[in-house]
Amino acid sequence: MKVRAQRNKLGGKQNKGSSSDAPWRVSTRMIFAVSFTFLSIYVFAVLMALKSADQSSQPCPEANTPFQQQIVANSQPISTPAMPKEEVGQKDTLHQYSQSHKNQQKPPQQHIAKSQPRQDSYVRKVIAPGTREFGKGVQPEQLQLGSTNHQQQQSDTADISTGPPPHRKLTAYLEPIDVDFLRRNDLNTKATGPLPLRAWTHEDLIQQEFSGLKSCSRLVEQWPVDDYPDGDPFLPWIHDVFPSHDGKVIQVVAQNKRRCRTGHSQEDEEALKHFEPSIALFEHVPIQRVVSSAADGEGEEQRYRLANHENADPDGVATRFLCRFTSDKLNVDETTLSVYNFDYEWASLRKHQKVLFHDHGRDNKQVHTSQLLFQCPVPESLQEIVQKGSSVIDDYATLFLDIVPIRTPPRYGHPAAFLQPYYSNSKATAGFSTPRFDLEETWGSNHVLPKIKDSGRWTNIPICKPSLMTYHGEEVPPRVVEDPPEDKLDLGQPTTVIEKKHRLVSCLWASAGYTTRGERFAINDGQRRLFEWITYNRMLGVEHFYLYDNSAVHGTGVSLQPVAEMFPAGVVTVINWPSTVCNNNPNNVDSPGERSSQYAAEASCRLRFGPHVDWIAQLDIDEYLVPMGNLTSATQLIDRLDEEGNKVISFGSWRAWPRRRFIETPDVMFGKEDCGREQRCFNLRIPMNYTMLQAYNCDRQKPGEKVKQMPAEKQIYRPDYVMHHFIHYSTVTKTSNRNLEDIEKSGLKYKNWTAFPDQLQRFGDEVGEGLMLHTKAVATQDTVHWEETCKAGYEGYGTCRLGSPYPEDMTNVDESKGDDGWKYNCYINTKVDHYFVPRLEEKLKGHIPELAARMDQNSKNSWKVWPF
Repeated sequence: MKVRAQRNKLGGKQNKGSSSDAPWRVSTRMIFAVSFTFLSIYVFAVLMALKSADQSSQPCPEANTPFQQQIVANSQPISTPAMPKEEVGQKDTLHQYSQSHKNQQKPPQQHIAKSQPRQDSYVRKVIAPGTREFGKGVQPEQLQLGSTNHQQQQSDTADISTGPPPHRKLTAYLEPIDVDFLRRNDLNTKATGPLPLRAWTHEDLIQQEFSGLKSCSRLVEQWPVDDYPDGDPFLPWIHDVFPSHDGKVIQVVAQNKRRCRTGHSQEDEEALKHFEPSIALFEHVPIQRVVSSAADGEGEEQRYRLANHENADPDGVATRFLCRFTSDKLNVDETTLSVYNFDYEWASLRKHQKVLFHDHGRDNKQVHTSQLLFQCPVPESLQEIVQKGSSVIDDYATLFLDIVPIRTPPRYGHPAAFLQPYYSNSKATAGFSTPRFDLEETWGSNHVLPKIKDSGRWTNIPICKPSLMTYHGEEVPPRVVEDPPEDKLDLGQPTTVIEKKHRLVSCLWASAGYTTRGERFAINDGQRRLFEWITYNRMLGVEHFYLYDNSAVHGTGVSLQPVAEMFPAGVVTVINWPSTVCNNNPNNVDSPGERSSQYAAEASCRLRFGPHVDWIAQLDIDEYLVPMGNLTSATQLIDRLDEEGNKVISFGSWRAWPRRRFIETPDVMFGKEDCGREQRCFNLRIPMNYTMLQAYNCDRQKPGEKVKQMPAEKQIYRPDYVMHHFIHYSTVTKTSNRNLEDIEKSGLKYKNWTAFPDQLQRFGDEVGEGLMLHTKAVATQDTVHWEETCKAGYEGYGTCRLGSPYPEDMTNVDESKGDDGWKYNCYINTKVDHYFVPRLEEKLKGHIPELAARMDQNSKNSWKVWPF
C-alpha cells in the first residue's frame, strides 16, 4: 500500500523507463533486501540450533567394543517421556477433554491451519545412533492378578550345579589378526603368492575365561553374549549352543557381529573393518586331512590343509570349523568337521543377489546373513550318550566342545564363484559366466592349518542335555515314527522323524518393559499384554508358548515369569534370555538397527523345539491373529494348509489405531522433554477394564485390502520345512536350498528367476480365513498435534493415531463432518467385537477385577454372540 501511495503521489501514469520509475524500483529492492535479511537470520538461527543440539547430545556406550565415541547426530535427540499415573477410563474421553479445554489458553504456535503443511514434517529426520541412553524410562508395570497356579519352572531349581573344575571353564583363545592375510583373494584385490601360514603358537594367544557359566539348565542365561571377545572377530558370536534331540549334532546359533555398526562415521568405519573376518565364517571352505610328524619327533599327528572341492575329504567339502570333543571322564578327544544348516552362497544366488557380502560391509538388507547357523557332528561313539544326556552330572557337563574357526580371507565376488559340487554340478548353474574361484591357485596347495592348541578358538563349551530334557524334564528321547527316505534330499537336516508333542506352538521374544527403536519411548505394559495375548491364543488352539524373556537386560528385577505362572503347568516354558540388542536404531538412519537378541531367540526356539511340533506361530504380543469367515481357531486354518500341502502362510501387518472411547482421559504434557518437541502430547493408555484386543480393533484397511500395500507380514510355518526365518519372512526353505534336480524330483518346478515367494507358501484370505490385528502401542511423541490431525477436515501431512471408526453403514453419512468432529480413519472388525472379545473377557475376568466390574455393570447390555 505504501508503494502504491508513493506512485500516486508522483502524479499520473508514468512512462516506462522514465526517471519517475526510480522510487518504485528502489522500494522493491528494499523489500527484497529486508526479506532476504530476515530469511538469512532465520536460516542461521535454525542451523545454530541444530548444531547446539548435536553438541549437547550424550553418548550411549556400546558394551564391550572398542568403538565407544558418539556418532555425529543429524537431528535433535528425542527424550523418553515420563510415565504419568494411571487414570480411570471414560467413554470418548478425548472428546470430553477437548470440550473442557477448548477455551483454555494454550502455548503459542500450537495450532496449524488445516490448509497449511506441517512445518515439522512427519517424515523423520535421521536419528543418530548412540545419542540416547539405552532403556531410558523402562520401569515395567507389575500386573496384580487374581489366583495363580504357581507352576514350577525349571529355572527355580537351576542352581544345583557347582560349575566346572578350573581347567574346564568356558574360555576364548584370541589369535592376532594379520591384515595382509585378510586381503589375500583374487576377486577383490590382486593377491601375490600363496596364503601365508599362521606362525602363532599357543603362547601368542590371549586367554579369556568366562566363569559365569556354571549351569546347563541356565546356559542361555549365563552365556557371555554381551561379553563377546571382540578382539578376535574370527570367533563366532555365539548366542546358543545345544545338542539335537537324537544326539547326532551340536547346533550353534551365532549372530553376524559386523551388522551391529554399519554407519559412515569414523568409528563405524573402524568397526566394519575390524569385524570383516566374521563374514568369512559364512563361506564354506573345503579341507583335507593330512598327516605330519609330531613336533617332538615321536609318531605322527593329524592336521588339515585347504583344498579344492575335488581334493577335499567327503565330510570336508563344505565346512568352516573344526569341532573337537573332549572329556576327562569319558577319556575322549575326537574331532569332526562342521556342517552349515543351509548353504549361504546358494541362498544368495537363488535370491539373485550379486554378492554374498560387499567389502564395505553394509549388507543389512540381506537378512539371511544376519545369522550364522552351523552344526558340529557328534562322533558316533558319543551319540547315544549325548542323546540320553548321561554326560551331564549335577546340572553341568562332563563332555565339552571346542570350536576352531578355519581362518581365510573373505571371498568377495559372485555367489556362484565357488559353489560346492552339489550345486555347481547342477544344470541350473551350467550357464553362469562369472569368474570362478580356484582355492589352491589363489591360496596355495600347501596351506596347512595350525595345530588346534595354537589356534584361536572357543574351548570348553559344555554339551548339555537335549532341549526337552532341559526344559520339560523328560527323561527319555522322543520316539522315532519314521525312518529317513533312501533318496534323502536335504543337506544338514535331521535324519529321522520323531513323535510330535504339539500341533501348534508360539515362539516369543518379549520383555516386561523395553524402549522402541531409537530409544524414543518406553513401553512398560509387557506383563499385561502377555497375559491377555496368551489367553487369547489359547482360545485359538495354540498349545504351548516358548517365551524368551528379555526383561533382565534392563536390570529392573521385573520379569514375565509371574505371568507364565498364571497358566497351568506345561503351557508356558520360560527361557531367560538377557542378551542385549546390539543396535536399537530405527531402520531409516545411517547405521540401521540390528535386533540381534531377537533374531537369535527366534532361531533358538525354532531349532530347539521345532523338531517336536508341527507348526510355529511367529507373532509378537501386540499381534492378534483373527480367524475369519467360518473359522474360529488357528488349528482349523493349519488343518486346511496340511490338506493343501502348503508349509507357510503369511498375513499382512499394518498398525491398528486405538479407539478414542477406550482410552484414558489424557494427562496432557508440554515440551521437548516429554513430547520430543515444543508441543502438547499425552501418554496414551488403555484402562484395565478393557482389553487391548477391543481397544485396538480399528484397522486402517478393510479385510482383504491389507495385502495390497502392506508394510510387513507375519507367518505361521512348519519348522520341518523352513530352514531360516527372519521375524517376518521365511528366508530359506527346503525347496530354495535344493538344486534343480532335487526340486524336480520332489515334484515342484525349478524357478530360474528367483526361489521366492516359495512355492509352498501363500497369503491368508483376510475375508474367509484370517487377518492380523497389530495393536502396537502409540508412543507419547506420536500424539503431538492430535488436536489438529484427528479433526474432521484436516488436510495436512500429520497422521492421527487415535481411532475414529467409519460407521458400518455409510448411507446418509457426511464423511467430511466425521464422528462428532473427529476424522474417520479406521474400520471395526465386527467379528472381533461380537465374537472374540466377549469370550476373551470371560477368560480374563477372574483375574482382572476392573474388567469384571465393568462386565457386571454392562451385563444387561452385553454384546450379542455370533452363532459360530
